[in-house]
Amino acid sequence: MDPNNRLSDLITITGRLTELLRRENDALQNRRTKEVHDLLDEKAALSRVYETRFNSFVEKPELLQQADPVLREQLSTLAADVEGLMQENAKLLRAAIEVNQRVVDLIADAVRDQQRNAGTYTAGAVTNLDGTNASGQRVTISLDQTL
Repeated sequence: MDPNNRLSDLITITGRLTELLRRENDALQNRRTKEVHDLLDEKAALSRVYETRFNSFVEKPELLQQADPVLREQLSTLAADVEGLMQENAKLLRAAIEVNQRVVDLIADAVRDQQRNAGTYTAGAVTNLDGTNASGQRVTISLDQTL
């Protein structure tokens, strides 16, 4: 394939990836998790194609040297944009994951706090749960002595 055609393909893919990252970053900033989820498959596919095409120029740098300088400059600009967007994307994803983990931890703590326990016995053989709320916290136990 002609180096200019390869470069043009890579420019097109890079442009699509740039647009997708902008949409995902905006969705992450505005907490639109469904939109982020919807973009996941497309992002994975575009990233793989981008990496494959980019690696073809890394493996054969002479192809890049043979290509039109205007196309090389255009790719260079887009690549810088993608790099910045990827860094921002990684930061936003880390923040979203951390926030979600905190929410899960808070829910788990709230559930744990709502669990009733048997309490501890005092010297008078009563639990620290005796008193006005004790009836709702006691568990009835019956023993079947049939053999």
